[in-house]
Parts: sequence; C-alpha cells; structure tokens
Amino acid sequence: MNYPLMKMNKEGTLLRPQHTYYSDEYAHAMCDLHLSDVVIEDDKGKLKMRYRLHAKHPHTIEGAMAYNILCPKCHHHLKQVGRSLSYHDLGLYACPFCDKI
Repeated sequence: MNYPLMKMNKEGTLLRPQHTYYSDEYAHAMCDLHLSDVVIEDDKGKLKMRYRLHAKHPHTIEGAMAYNILCPKCHHHLKQVGRSLSYHDLGLYACPFCDKI
C-alpha cells in the first residue's frame, strides 16, 4: 500500500499519511512524498511492518532526515531504522508503538 504524505506544519516537516489505493507507479508520479509498505522478517522469524519514504524530487541524506512522519496505523511518530537507498528512495521507518503490539 502507498500513503501520500500531507504536510501538517508550515515548515513542511511534520507529515501525516493518507490512506489510498494508489499503485506504485501512480504514487511515484503524482506524490511529492509518500510511504510504501515493506514487510521484513526479524531474527526470530516474526514479520514486521516497515515503511519506505519515497520522494518525487531528489533529496540529500540531511534533507530526508528532516521529516517527522506519523504512523499510518496508530499516528505515533515513526522512527528511522534504515538508510536511504537513493536520492528518491529514502529512509526505512518503523513504529515503536506498533512493534510492541
């Protein structure tokens, strides 16, 4: 699933995800910033939900780290747990609150 991100403050650093049924191609073409679901398996074999931040316009590492993103499920702040893959495929995020459940 892809989640377009809506700016919640005047600086544009607090971002709230919106639920949509956008395809990957549509989200990449139409959204300045969006999250996509990533399912990973931890060292104990348990599946965990992670979110990759994607940008339409290139970002530096410092620019990508300026965002505070809310969780699509519980609306707590996400924590960056993985590095950027490119200037467009940015950090990997996890929700500490959802991981405890």
